[in-house]
Amino acid sequence: MNNLKKLRLLAEKTQVDIARETNIPQTTYSCYENGRTTPDTVTLIKLADYFHTTIDSILGHEVPYLLDRSLLSNEQNELIDIVKNLSPADCQMLSAYAEGIVAGKQKAEFMRKFNTEGNKWK
Repeated sequence: MNNLKKLRLLAEKTQVDIARETNIPQTTYSCYENGRTTPDTVTLIKLADYFHTTIDSILGHEVPYLLDRSLLSNEQNELIDIVKNLSPADCQMLSAYAEGIVAGKQKAEFMRKFNTEGNKWK
């Protein structure tokens, strides 16, 4: 089964929007989305590029080692683009910083729960 409908809904688009923006007839796109026909290779590439995903993802083939960027926010995608240009040393520093953010959030959550339950430091 293909994931075109899921991708379209995530993009908050209508079939008409996708058809117009990809220059695919709406009735043809509808057939792709409903599984009545399968897009040819050129169209699959066009749709993958449009949705910022892979042909595998469109066709419903799970590739566990690939990151499906269509499921990420714009901010997350921008961060990935920045990380691609970092040196290995810069990546290590960024990783340590990210771990610090996670640890800080965990500590803040612990403190919130501790204070909400009426506990006091002894």
